[in-house]
Amino acid sequence: MADANGSRVAQLEEENRELKAEVSRLREENRRWAKLAGTDALTGLPNRISFCRAFLPQTLTQSVKEGHPVGLILISPDALWEVNESRGREAEDQVIKGLGQLIQSLVGDEAKLGHIDGENFCLMVYPGELEAVRSRANMVRARVRTHEFPCGEASAQITVSAGISSVLPAEGADFKGLGESYLRDLNQALHSAKKAGGNRVEVT
Repeated sequence: MADANGSRVAQLEEENRELKAEVSRLREENRRWAKLAGTDALTGLPNRISFCRAFLPQTLTQSVKEGHPVGLILISPDALWEVNESRGREAEDQVIKGLGQLIQSLVGDEAKLGHIDGENFCLMVYPGELEAVRSRANMVRARVRTHEFPCGEASAQITVSAGISSVLPAEGADFKGLGESYLRDLNQALHSAKKAGGNRVEVT
């Protein structure tokens, strides 16, 4: 009887391992298809490709016609690795997803939000004069600081830093190619904010 029970337990454990492997495979497959569709699988937000190659060029075209700048805010959590280290990757993903949801709830339909890569979100504001963009970035920064993000069976509190810019491209510019250039500049400003201690907003 004991041998039979042991055999059954071993079988169930093997089935459980196979199920976990299949779930992992399907999750990766979903991420791949979501990327092709232009949506980030974790957050449901536009990914880097669709943000830079579709949404941003549309707004830049409008900005040139109307003569108003576009505001861009690159937002990233400070020291998110601490959540990963203490609570694991799934907890980190929960915080990233929650951050996207919080930012979206704060800006509503007034701005376009994209999940650019692992920890980074980009917020596009139009029209986007620099001081208005700075104010928006600081509003998000302040609200994040006091928010509790569900994280496994507990919650986590984080801060964010941001790099911001206000851009008005020249007529005839390659709008689809400008996105990556803008992101590089924003990332440098973001890096400066983090290097200065985090929970800051820096201008490109």
